Amino acid sequence: MEQETDRQAPAGDQPELTPAEPVAAPAATPPIPVPAQDVPPTPVPGTDEATMVQEVLTNLLDLMGAHTRVELELRPDGYYANLKTRHTNGLLIGYRGSTMRSLQYLVRTIVKKHYPDVPMLTVDVSGYLARRESFLSKKAIAIARIVLETRREMALDMLTEKEMEIVQQALESIPEVRVYALGTGTRRNVIVAPIHQ
Repeated sequence: MEQETDRQAPAGDQPELTPAEPVAAPAATPPIPVPAQDVPPTPVPGTDEATMVQEVLTNLLDLMGAHTRVELELRPDGYYANLKTRHTNGLLIGYRGSTMRSLQYLVRTIVKKHYPDVPMLTVDVSGYLARRESFLSKKAIAIARIVLETRREMALDMLTEKEMEIVQQALESIPEVRVYALGTGTRRNVIVAPIHQ
């Protein structure tokens, strides 16, 4: 048997090679201006810091579909916004205050672009924070009593740093127990333990 070494396709099946045509270069586009990083932010004309905080918070709430009245006051530790509502308390509070903390972060971030020294903002819904603080204090004291009776550690819920401070303040009157946290992040497991086991 003979081997075919040069097998060629018929002339009609092969594509014809032609020199490449030059491709036109794209038209030069003007450079996009990049804002300088050291330019100080400019305040929104006709508004002051407190008015802007209230307007941004009100606009976000309207976009959420929550019809609320915003009561804003400036306290020594920053702005305090109490949201008065009838039907959307649970939506605005979120799981253990998560929606309120998100609103705080969003509003402060937006306002900080115009007023870089804006103080902290605390968002509350119909007095939820005061009720939560009272609940945490009472629960911490009850758990501390159980810890003293059983001489064993007990865990509280996962708490934020601010909530842990509330627990520590509540247990200052009970010197036989100590409070510490396990884990990292925004929510940590808080343990109440007897000092002498």
